[in-house]
Amino acid sequence: MNRRTFQKVLASWLVAGLWIVSSTTISGQNCSATLCGTVREAKSGKPVAFAEVFIHETQAGAVTNADGRFHIHGLCEGKYTVDVRHIGCHTVSKVVDIVGNMEVDFELHHSALNLDEVVVKASAVAPLAMQAETRIGGLQLIASQGQTLSDALEDLPGVSVLNTGQTISKPVIQGLHSNRILILNNGVRQEGQQWGLDHAPEIDPYTAGEITVVKGASSVRYGQDAIGGVILLTPKPIREAPGTSGELNLAGFSNGRTGVASAFVESLWQTKRSAHQLWSRIQGTLKRGGNYHTPAYFLENTGLKETNGSATIGAKRGNFLAEVFYSYFFTEIGIFRGAHIGNLTDLQLAIDRGRPIQDGSFSYHLGRPAQKVAHHLLKTKAEWKSDQLGTFSLVYARQFNRRQEFDAHSLGGPSQEALQVPSLEFEITTHTADVVLKHRPLLRYFTGSVGLQLMHQVNTTDRGGLIPNYDSQSGGLFWIERWRNYPFPLEIELGIRYDVKRLYADRRGPDRIDEERIFRNFSGTVGGLYRISDAIHARLHFGTAWRAPTVNELYSDGVHHGAASYELGQKDLSAEKAFLTSFTFEASLPVQNGRSAQATLSIYRNRIREFIYLAPMPQPVLTIRGAFPAFRYEQTNAMLSGMDFDFNWPLTTPLTFDGGLSVLRARNLTTKDWLIFMPADRLWGGLEYAFLTSVKEAAGQVDDRRASLKIDVVHVLEQKRVPPGFDYAPPPKAYTLFNLEARLKWNWQDLPAFLTLGIENIFNHTYRDYLNRLRYFTEEQGRNFSVRFNLKF
Repeated sequence: MNRRTFQKVLASWLVAGLWIVSSTTISGQNCSATLCGTVREAKSGKPVAFAEVFIHETQAGAVTNADGRFHIHGLCEGKYTVDVRHIGCHTVSKVVDIVGNMEVDFELHHSALNLDEVVVKASAVAPLAMQAETRIGGLQLIASQGQTLSDALEDLPGVSVLNTGQTISKPVIQGLHSNRILILNNGVRQEGQQWGLDHAPEIDPYTAGEITVVKGASSVRYGQDAIGGVILLTPKPIREAPGTSGELNLAGFSNGRTGVASAFVESLWQTKRSAHQLWSRIQGTLKRGGNYHTPAYFLENTGLKETNGSATIGAKRGNFLAEVFYSYFFTEIGIFRGAHIGNLTDLQLAIDRGRPIQDGSFSYHLGRPAQKVAHHLLKTKAEWKSDQLGTFSLVYARQFNRRQEFDAHSLGGPSQEALQVPSLEFEITTHTADVVLKHRPLLRYFTGSVGLQLMHQVNTTDRGGLIPNYDSQSGGLFWIERWRNYPFPLEIELGIRYDVKRLYADRRGPDRIDEERIFRNFSGTVGGLYRISDAIHARLHFGTAWRAPTVNELYSDGVHHGAASYELGQKDLSAEKAFLTSFTFEASLPVQNGRSAQATLSIYRNRIREFIYLAPMPQPVLTIRGAFPAFRYEQTNAMLSGMDFDFNWPLTTPLTFDGGLSVLRARNLTTKDWLIFMPADRLWGGLEYAFLTSVKEAAGQVDDRRASLKIDVVHVLEQKRVPPGFDYAPPPKAYTLFNLEARLKWNWQDLPAFLTLGIENIFNHTYRDYLNRLRYFTEEQGRNFSVRFNLKF
């Protein structure tokens, strides 16, 4: 298939997608909606019985029962004026926009009170996710920021970290990482050089207000590569009231003597009737760190520099919204010098020794080997809400990524000009476009979305020959529907997607490459959710996903400097196909003093045909740049099965116990053996004591001061489930780490402030982690003191 034929296929998809959009929204008016809710007394919160709920437009009404509940059935979708009356109370009147089944709560004030305003809360009952997912936000996210995105997610069940030294890390979800995990940064699929094991996401975690980890195959909604899961970074919401506000974050870490400063300022302008709104936000982050140290020695050339910035401007008029977002990310990272060896004998000695010959010293200087990465992201979004159809959204984004990797040895000599010349340089430009319709409810209880996603990439390798130049085009059409009749306990979701991807690779010279590959396939999902009660839910999910091999898996042939390895691809690799089954059980039960115990259990089984993995070759490779461990991309059938469990249990009013475990069994079904480079089993637990005090000021106001102290322990088992004789060094032993954290929240000159003090690896334990690519040469970092400060203004 040539490019012109491919473009015709994409055009036909666009026509088909628009036809589906229009056909799914053409239906008769839905007059089967239900308005329900609870009426409560505003001051005490107690339910109000025998209150009258009356709708002006339909003359329909209901009377609340002993629990304050009411139901009004048979309503058409649209706007209604609802009155709530009760003897001895002021009448409440509110306009409610009925969209499907609505849950609306009212608060009544006794007529003896002098009221200036009546508070009414109205919202649809939020549907729960069909797949296992975990969210981190608010103070929990603030307390984990200052380091990398992966470090912020490491404590979540089912999430591990793939490290290359101390400064490069990638998230691993249930054993899968890199191209098998999609990261959506502010609604845009993050596209850089994520294929490399040493290529960390080019994202500033300070831009996120909430991070959601969706576990398991999620290709239907997000794209054909999401075999392992999706990480969603959602920005902090813009302020609700007109005015200007901001936030300041400061962080410091003793190990590496790292300092971080981040801040943003935002403004909102609107007309008196809130019909027109205009908002803006500008944000920036600076980070600087020096050499890290293990419990015994410093690691030479392991510092980093980071400069990030972002800006947003948006406007809303009636049902139309438009927004432009731009972000810039730049980092310079030093690579541990002891991982780059000059000859085969010294390489084997370094692996056997397990530590550098000489202890390093602290310095902020960054020399070779190193990485320099710059990433630009420009996003434009338009959204229109139609009373008849639903919500249309169009998102276009352009990303540009430049990655430079510097070998330990400069072939041009020791001059400053030669030292600035990279050994490898990649530049990739990505264009993406998403057209999505979230339609209004159909056939009484169906809600869903239909959309078209397109992507075009051009990659050039300016220096080095690790991968060839390539360009790629892909397109996908999806349709997801959900049946929901709340409060009926069962919900069902169905989805289907079709994708096609074209990859053209081109390399000149003696190892010439001039090839075109076309990949296409369907993905599907079926899920069910059952509400055993309002606090106990069970989910069952079946999903299929697929992933085309990437250019590095097909054509790599050379030294990968950041990973300190020689990598070799296979050009006849075929696409992966995954079949996921998962079961999730969630419970939240009251235990004492209004507090609830929470627990989540997730069991999964992911069978992947033609699974691509990086296997060590029998012998290292000696090149002009030195000797390196060698790896080759292989393909097999695999089975990844496991369990994630976490809980939070209030023991007393101030004391809380939490913990969990993650278990993974990864099998090579072809060789009937274990898969290599999979996370070891992990257990964790912690005790938190909360100090709650309140101080009354002279003006009669109450300043709530909240403080807590938490100690937790993490135990990682030895990874004994590895193929024998298949690695350059055996897996490291099990290890246990103790951590301590203190938090304080208070008002500083009427501004909300939050302080976190922490100690990681309290006892300065010496250990290695199986998922660290540089574990052959050195231990993990030692004790680390941290301080984080957050101020909202």
